[in-house]
Amino acid sequence: MFLDTSHNSLVTVLSNIYNAFHESATKMWMYARCMPTSKQPNTKLLIKTFEGLIELAFVLLKSKGRNKWGAGYACAVSKVQVEWLALNAFTNVLQVRQSKYTQLLVWMEERIMQLNIKDAACQRLKGTVSAQPDKD
Repeated sequence: MFLDTSHNSLVTVLSNIYNAFHESATKMWMYARCMPTSKQPNTKLLIKTFEGLIELAFVLLKSKGRNKWGAGYACAVSKVQVEWLALNAFTNVLQVRQSKYTQLLVWMEERIMQLNIKDAACQRLKGTVSAQPDKD
């Protein structure tokens, strides 16, 4: 229901997606922080996991409308928008705590710039969700 654009405005759905990714990023950071340094994931694994997260999130967003229980469900969010929201949520969480995530943040910032060039809708998303780093 939180992701259904037939029940909520597109702005609300985008905000809900952003908040879900923001919470995931915070939990990832908290779990990784508790691991011994030798067991913490490297940048390559984090990028691969992040890309998988975006794929799964988009499939789940769209699949709800394809089954009989999802009658009337609609989600008018593109994959590019989902990726942009995820990148910004994770960037905003990790920028404040960046000591171990410098390479990941560089990759994320480059990807955000690519998406902004690729899709003008991403430029408009900046005003929809918080693009400022967390202060907590």
